[in-house]
Amino acid sequence: MHDIIVVGGGIIAGSAVYNLLEKGYKGKILVLERNNALAQESTSLCAGGMRNIWSTEVNMKMTCYSIDHFKNFKKNFGVSIGFEQNGYLFTYYENNWHNIVDFKPKWDQAGVNVELIPPENIKHFVPDFKPGIKHLKDEILKTLPVSPIVGGLFGKDCAIFNATTPAQTYFIFSKERYSSQIDIKLNKEVEKIIFGNGEVKGVVVRGGEEILSDKVLLTAGAWSRQLLDNSNVPEDLSIPVVPIKRVLYVIFPPKNNNDYSKVPLTIIDDGVYFRPEGDNLVAGRADNKQGPGFDTKPSKSYYENLMNLYLQVRIPGSEYCRIQNMWGGLYAINTEDHNALIGEHPDFKNLFICTGFSGHGAMEAPAAGLSIAEIIESGEVRTIPEVKQLNVQRIRNKELIKETIVI
Repeated sequence: MHDIIVVGGGIIAGSAVYNLLEKGYKGKILVLERNNALAQESTSLCAGGMRNIWSTEVNMKMTCYSIDHFKNFKKNFGVSIGFEQNGYLFTYYENNWHNIVDFKPKWDQAGVNVELIPPENIKHFVPDFKPGIKHLKDEILKTLPVSPIVGGLFGKDCAIFNATTPAQTYFIFSKERYSSQIDIKLNKEVEKIIFGNGEVKGVVVRGGEEILSDKVLLTAGAWSRQLLDNSNVPEDLSIPVVPIKRVLYVIFPPKNNNDYSKVPLTIIDDGVYFRPEGDNLVAGRADNKQGPGFDTKPSKSYYENLMNLYLQVRIPGSEYCRIQNMWGGLYAINTEDHNALIGEHPDFKNLFICTGFSGHGAMEAPAAGLSIAEIIESGEVRTIPEVKQLNVQRIRNKELIKETIVI
């Protein structure tokens, strides 16, 4: 019998397995992934950004740790993950700018390397960027609710990367180094968790097979709540995690004779963001009207009739930024405070949870995997003690850690 079953084969699961084994865990680990390959759901479909600019200290600490881990990934694992430290650039209207200026000392204190950028200097980061609105025609101003951008916040240590590669590398490395301790089963969808007398007994996979285990680590992302529902966990004991569609678009760069291959991941009006993808760009925007569900179908009109218009406001030649490819993926949204749930379930012994990252799972994976491994192995978080705040019990106790800087 396996000592622990890990449900899911994405980057959070990979990091947890790797950290468990590296810390000397002696039990046998079984990873169950429903697809025919690892890291093919939210991990491979994410925007591939990593930042340490947050409103909560715990997210700053986790992402600072994770950025350092990913920065040294090639040296430590011998594999390139496409790590490019071009930074993040947030842009702001007058009504929010003073909050950013006031908050900067807290970022400085937390070791987050940020710089305030005057509007006229944003063009040094994004060629031909237009912070004002005087160049816009009246009919555009009547259509789009835009205002002058009065400043930018540049995160120097922020980066982009290919999340699929480290996710798969964690599993490959673990399997090669600890072959007698880890089994990975593909095409094995966990349908429910077996409980008895308030503790974990194992899982049931599609087809009805029962697999017994002393512990279960739930790293199923957007599917986590559904699995608990199928396991007859009462609503008041479950987790507030729902699947929310997010769509990304690969687009041509602006046609204005400038190079956009090294621009930072830039967030402009109404939450529209873009980053380099080779010679092209990847663009996205959270649709606040999107309800929970497992639909991932992308909408061409969402980009053409909304997102691209904001690009045209700020960068000349953006009318040529036509769609080359598009896809939808799922965020695992914690509806209570937009932060992860990391720890043992307070009502079900040996049910460990690491999910609900609300869109920042890939960038926090090294820290999250380390933290849940420490909890499983020793009963407490040690390396990044702030992660204790993200315990599952906080939801019931209304001790929320609300993150406000969510893209």
